[in-house]
Amino acid sequence: MDLWIRSQDKMNLVKVNQINVNYQNNCQIIANYIPDFIGTQGEYYETLGTYNSKERALDVLNEIQNILKIGLQINNNNQFVGTTTYVYEMPKE
Repeated sequence: MDLWIRSQDKMNLVKVNQINVNYQNNCQIIANYIPDFIGTQGEYYETLGTYNSKERALDVLNEIQNILKIGLQINNNNQFVGTTTYVYEMPKE
């Protein structure tokens, strides 16, 4: 299953790797985490949305989690399967 997220400012549509909530500049940032970005030895965070409170950021993260739960299917070997693609639009504050 693929999950794509359109950023809060509508300027980016990204395939999600790993989503984190980070605190930066007095705001909660939801970001797509990309380890070893393009062959470098560094890390890269792509901001998807910014919220004024941790509670709001966690609400949005819960919405994304629920989409993932709906899209996951398990085969007879207890492996996740599925070819569905979902696009989630980050809400405003």
